Amino acid sequence: MANKLALSIIISIILTIILVSTVNVGTSLFLNEPEYEKYCDYNARESPIGTYDNITKELCESNDGTWTPQNIQCIKAPCPQGYCDFYQKCNQEYQNALKPYNQTKFYIFAGIGFLLLLVGLFTKENLIQLTGLATGGILVFEGIVTNLENKLVVFISLLLILSIFGVLAYRVINKSNEDSKKKKSGK
Repeated sequence: MANKLALSIIISIILTIILVSTVNVGTSLFLNEPEYEKYCDYNARESPIGTYDNITKELCESNDGTWTPQNIQCIKAPCPQGYCDFYQKCNQEYQNALKPYNQTKFYIFAGIGFLLLLVGLFTKENLIQLTGLATGGILVFEGIVTNLENKLVVFISLLLILSIFGVLAYRVINKSNEDSKKKKSGK
């Protein structure tokens, strides 16, 4: 019996890894992720300044950069008194394009994860229970991490999943306890 349980756990771990990987690869195949290079093509853009030692706020802003002042005390001249970020504006555009992608990915992962949690909860087969619960939990967690900047959507979704799964888990556990008691009493 112990060997069968150990084998079920090992196979469940392997199946969990395969299922999580399949969902990740499938999502990357069928859901178009915004590409950073389309927003911030740092290879095509040459620095308008020969070196960063000679950078000034005016030169930075005239080349579409964002100036960040810094109080620096240098040993030798020239001594720039700030930092020029040529990618802050395009990076913000990229982050804005990434938000709907992350939200869609969250719904996919949380939805599939929730379904697998339910499969793991309602099945009688030990291997499917272990695999469904583990894979479902990992996918829900991965969805949360992906869409963490949209905390309200994640919070509401988690409350719904928790309440539905909690009620169903309570019912299944109580039912199996009642079934065990009936078997012991011979009814």
